[in-house]
Amino acid sequence: MALAPVADFWGYKMKSTKKDTKDWFKEWANEYDDTLGKINRHHHLLNLVVKLSNVKKDQKVLDVGCGTGLLSLKFLEKADCFVTGIDSSSEMLSIFDKKIRKLSLSDRVTYKLEDAAVLDFKSNSFDIVASTVTLHHLKNKYPTIKKIHSILKPGGRFVLGDIDMDTTGKVTDPKRLLRMLEWLKEEFILALTEGGVEAFSRMYDNGKKHILNDGEYCISFKQWKELCKRAKFSKVTVKSLPGFKWFKVLVAIK
Repeated sequence: MALAPVADFWGYKMKSTKKDTKDWFKEWANEYDDTLGKINRHHHLLNLVVKLSNVKKDQKVLDVGCGTGLLSLKFLEKADCFVTGIDSSSEMLSIFDKKIRKLSLSDRVTYKLEDAAVLDFKSNSFDIVASTVTLHHLKNKYPTIKKIHSILKPGGRFVLGDIDMDTTGKVTDPKRLLRMLEWLKEEFILALTEGGVEAFSRMYDNGKKHILNDGEYCISFKQWKELCKRAKFSKVTVKSLPGFKWFKVLVAIK
């Protein structure tokens, strides 16, 4: 059965929160590396994305939602590739810029302020397009998946690392809430034990945004897979993150 447009899944209308979401990341920017960046599971997810990308020397990589550069730097540790990062938070990019300068990587890394829904690049530009815990912020995901397919070179790889959590349905549905709390309670515990009170506070706020679909619109990896097939990717596989069943990595080949 064909997957319905993602925007049609939500039965609860809320006013636009795009500005609010950007403000939330603006506030988070200065402590991002000291909260989410301290959680081992997040680094395991980034490492798996890089591993499954099969990145090679001199390949061109696009990091969608690069933030402070955690994933981009892991790509550069793996291979002497060229990375372009995009993010909608100038505050996050400012922190990334300091890392680039400190590590003398300006010949290997470029970045620009751009929303993930835009992807203003020419067709066949990249060998790899990678993204972690970013694309679920888009309510209508299919147009972006189509653009990713377009900007990849033939044989190129789209690698997605994200939460395998279906938040579709009415916000007022108690069954939906209970389904999500199964995941959220594990995230809260992980944030508290590995990141401390600050990380827990951020994850608690983030959990509320997931529950209310306030700038967070997670879908299952089954749904991600169907979207990639609709976008004409030739082969799509999904691998679970060992020890963390709620996180998976999808690889789609053009």
